[in-house]
Amino acid sequence: MNPEEHIQQLLQAIIEKTQSIINDSRKQSFGSLEYFLEHIIEYRDEKQYMTGEWHIRTPRWLGEYGNTPEEEELLSDIYRLQAYIAEKLMGG
Repeated sequence: MNPEEHIQQLLQAIIEKTQSIINDSRKQSFGSLEYFLEHIIEYRDEKQYMTGEWHIRTPRWLGEYGNTPEEEELLSDIYRLQAYIAEKLMGG
């Protein structure tokens, strides 16, 4: 699997996890992830990770004290994806 395919696969997993959290309000703490979901789908569809605009903007509250375990796992997945993009595509 080439890096772009792997990124697409990781993005799809993040999208599915986000949808799962949105669909079960017990998995959310501070607010809705709907805006983030819309943004991450656009990020994937427009292949923004292939440009200099590769940083994924997460909701400000995500990663703050009091998040649910599902939100913490989602944030970890996002950080792993960003590290992978930096390593494979940006030479970081």
